Amino acid sequence: MMATAGLKWCAPLVLALGLALPAAQAAPGDILSNQDAAQLLNRMARAPQDVSYQGVYIHQFVDRMEAVRVVHIRDGSFEAERRESLDGSPREYLRQGDQVSLFLPENGQISLDRHHTSKLFPRQLPDQPEQLLAGYQIRQLGRERVAGLETEIYDFEPRDKLRFLHRFWIHPESGLTLKAAMFGQKRELMDLQVFSQVQVGGAISRKLLRPAHPLKPVPIEASGVSGGLPDKQLDVRAVPQGFQLLRQVQRPMVVHGKPVTHQLFSDGLVSVSVFIEPYDGKVPLGLADQGPVNLYSRQVGPYLVTVLGEVPAETVQVFAGVYQWKSR
Repeated sequence: MMATAGLKWCAPLVLALGLALPAAQAAPGDILSNQDAAQLLNRMARAPQDVSYQGVYIHQFVDRMEAVRVVHIRDGSFEAERRESLDGSPREYLRQGDQVSLFLPENGQISLDRHHTSKLFPRQLPDQPEQLLAGYQIRQLGRERVAGLETEIYDFEPRDKLRFLHRFWIHPESGLTLKAAMFGQKRELMDLQVFSQVQVGGAISRKLLRPAHPLKPVPIEASGVSGGLPDKQLDVRAVPQGFQLLRQVQRPMVVHGKPVTHQLFSDGLVSVSVFIEPYDGKVPLGLADQGPVNLYSRQVGPYLVTVLGEVPAETVQVFAGVYQWKSR
């Protein structure tokens, strides 16, 4: 089945539409059972991979807004996706299977990790999305039109104070996410991604995958843990429930050339990065925030542990407290 919506947008109009969300304190609906929630999560996770779609979506992040054209084609074993930024400097992304190519105005080498390439809107859930149920319960709110299509609205309500509330508008016929929002602890809108025009299903020409700029292939770094922590005296306790270690790598920092260990944790919706490097006394310690991103640094023995992520301030502090120095 093909469903199309030809809504033309302009930035002020889209911003107004984005802010016209049902209040985060909307009348509560039914909380899904674990079985129903798991079925919904799996459908949401598979749809962006199995369904062909094209359109323009808006990403509003704090005071920044960007329009992106996306084309995704699934035809048997063939799967490809192209994205093009419509604002500011031209940027382009093309993925066919596991091969990713980019056009960026900046020079220099770049690599992407597999986690990043699999979390681009509207594909925001992991391949095994049931892990989300450790940190969230799902409540069905009602129905609403997005880009001319009917959707069902679901709140992903955190089970603790370590996560933000997320809301998804799901196309019931395909399972595709057409709108996604994240709210802060005061129920303020912090992040919004929404289609302003979209075609779901139907025949989509492969000509739309042709790049508009000269693209360069980029390496995709596999997820996984390579190496251990930089010191055997550095002890790590249990991380908050629902978060899993996806990736651990060690590489020299460009600024000072010293080795830095980077650990990437995720609860399926959001990520938390932990950086462990030698402490030099010049970096300010404590809490800092940049909109929805909170950052916390503390000294642990001879090391600086820095935690950042799109999570509440309490979460980065808890993560930082997981790392302890064992005296001999």
